[in-house]
Amino acid sequence: MSGSYLTFAARRIVAAFLIAVLVAAITFVMLHVLRPESFFDPRALPVQLGDYLWNAFTQFDLGNSRQPPFRPVSDLILERVGADLSLFIGAAVFGILAGMAGGAVCARYPRSFRAYALQGLATFLICAPVYWVGLLVILAFGKGIGVIVGFPLVDTGVYTPLRENPVAWFGYLLVPWMVTGAPLAAICLRLTASGMREIDDADFIRTAYGKGLSGNRVAFRHALPASAAPTIAFAGSYAPLLVSNALLVEQVFNIPGVFRYTTGAINNGDFPLLQGMIIIGAVMVVIGNLLADLALARLDPRVRNQ
Repeated sequence: MSGSYLTFAARRIVAAFLIAVLVAAITFVMLHVLRPESFFDPRALPVQLGDYLWNAFTQFDLGNSRQPPFRPVSDLILERVGADLSLFIGAAVFGILAGMAGGAVCARYPRSFRAYALQGLATFLICAPVYWVGLLVILAFGKGIGVIVGFPLVDTGVYTPLRENPVAWFGYLLVPWMVTGAPLAAICLRLTASGMREIDDADFIRTAYGKGLSGNRVAFRHALPASAAPTIAFAGSYAPLLVSNALLVEQVFNIPGVFRYTTGAINNGDFPLLQGMIIIGAVMVVIGNLLADLALARLDPRVRNQ
């Protein structure tokens, strides 16, 4: 790796950490200002905020839950955050790869039936709420539930962690990954197809054809990587919506993630737990943007030199 890339990565990592701290601080202040009667600390708000941020980001101490048995919030998060990360990362990978592959097919065969079918499916997935799509998938194909046919990978049973059984973990999350990542895949498809069409007359594309390379090889080995930058940039900006979609899909597919606590924390006024979930969600968004920035800098050296 070049020095410029390492410098760029270091700057982005520091910025990501500062953004996570800022989100935690804003959340803490907003909850204390909007619901001051729910907090019983007599100290000044800046002192409380400083202690909270220090404990949260140096010791991962987020306080105790206000629901019985009043366990530490950090313990509750650590028990379940693996399921959230599994769903978030898998959906992002599926959305980006499926979208870019579909966009490459649309650009390679612009007036074919497959291109029209993929574009129509993309339009539907952009408009359809993931919660509704997930329910339809379960009702139609769910094992023991589906009215059409039982599909073994659409299961509403018990989630299996990766460390216990990787095969069962993959099978359980495959459909949730598809449902959560479908809107991202649909938009990535359109961006990829548009980007590949824009560079269709570029000199390096004509040179590749002149060397006798097949159309598929030129499309997938040359045009697709060259047009990937806008898609990667968009994927990073889509991270907040991906986290919110993951929250809904967890409810539909009975995935025991941290965000399953959301409704109970709001209804019971469990603000320490709510603050912890917001921080985890912010960290996931920041990590998604960070990875997108690092990938974009590798694809386009101009990004790291800005």
